[in-house]
Amino acid sequence: MTKKSRYLTAAAVFVGASALVLSGCSSSGGGSDDGDSVPAAESGEVTWWGYTPDTPVAERYIAEFNKEHPDIEVTYKNFENVDYRTTLTPALDSGEGPDVFVLSPAGGTPDLWGPYAIDLSSLAEDQLGADWESKYGEGYVDQLRDSDGRLVSAPLGGMAAGYLWVDQDVLDEAGAEVPVDYDSWVDTCKAVAAIDKTCFTMGAGGADTFPSEMFHSIANSVDPDFFIAAATGEANWDDPAGVETLQIISDMRDDGIIAPDALDGTQYPLANEQFMKGDAAMVQMGFWYTQYSGAESCKASMEAAGVSDPTCFTQLPAAFPDVAGKGNGSEYFGEADYGLAINADSPNIGAAKTFVSWMSMTEAGQQNVANALDLIPALQGVAPDWSSISLVDDAVQRPAIEQLITDSSSTTQTRQYQTSEATLDAIVLAIQRVLDPTSDASIDEIAAELQDSAEPSDVGSD
Repeated sequence: MTKKSRYLTAAAVFVGASALVLSGCSSSGGGSDDGDSVPAAESGEVTWWGYTPDTPVAERYIAEFNKEHPDIEVTYKNFENVDYRTTLTPALDSGEGPDVFVLSPAGGTPDLWGPYAIDLSSLAEDQLGADWESKYGEGYVDQLRDSDGRLVSAPLGGMAAGYLWVDQDVLDEAGAEVPVDYDSWVDTCKAVAAIDKTCFTMGAGGADTFPSEMFHSIANSVDPDFFIAAATGEANWDDPAGVETLQIISDMRDDGIIAPDALDGTQYPLANEQFMKGDAAMVQMGFWYTQYSGAESCKASMEAAGVSDPTCFTQLPAAFPDVAGKGNGSEYFGEADYGLAINADSPNIGAAKTFVSWMSMTEAGQQNVANALDLIPALQGVAPDWSSISLVDDAVQRPAIEQLITDSSSTTQTRQYQTSEATLDAIVLAIQRVLDPTSDASIDEIAAELQDSAEPSDVGSD
């Protein structure tokens, strides 16, 4: 199974929010802190639901947990993104929900699903001490608190994005270099096309909001302050920086950087499968793609993409090219990816506390997260144990991944936390109109429509 989008569709959010309104937040636990008095238990059963992590990663987490807590049986159920959102709220309302569920800063937010969860602040203080908040990555705790200040989801790890992943084997075959600016990207794509490979694969069709990450990266090259300013209403999407960002996307289509089939599907499966099959030189994905640098994960992901007898390729991270040519580069963006919430109606709160605290509040649990190369560990100071990790090409990939972890852990821009779902959807629609060869709308008109459809977020703004 491949890693799914970290974003929600607007439809999924609407369904979840509607169900919550119709139910009147009818959870008998009501998000109360009655569970706070329940002591952690060393035996029991825990059901865990999430749209992430992938099942193999979750099974690895559980296996390591059971080495220390063998009498707690954890069963994980993985959902596709939309299915998770449309299933979780009714299940929580009915009292049939999981004991533990994934809750993220955006989409399935603390204010949307937090009413069903217990406050984990006391558990964190018991495990980490009075200064527990400072033990986590910058902003992680605040991003997983609800509007009442309750920690409704314990941070498991962070996520950064805004960079490319390249198939070094394809580039070597093409005699091409990793692009650093617009002109070198055009040159690389010409060389890759000459060996009948796709240069930069992306899926911009449908409602998946992955394309907004490309927009964010390009906008950072144009003006590093613009994207967050526009997302929070301090700038307009049809300001000159927004128009220039859309114009660059148009140029990327015309100059052969963006593939002609970009509107034929979504990032998963279209772009993911092209890249994993070795048919494309580069793809834009976030930190979660690091896991596929591992020898076993690479093989499994290639098989999932349809390769019957895979030979793993050397996958490497690369900075998004400075396409605006202004010397800004393109800053990475990141935040807490998700945390684990405990259902206030769970009959297994004690066992759930043991599982959640081990996963998110202990060095052993966070080491497990680090070694999976799927998330940046939520607890500061935890790094992968490279002696237990087998990469496809350790000498080449390990230094690059170590630098990626350093850079991804020091982001100053948020990824989606400060961008409303309406805005993400509007950005995707704007990109689709720019890439649509049948559209006769001007870039200025598309930018104006984006501005009209966007809804500023006040999250994290002064």
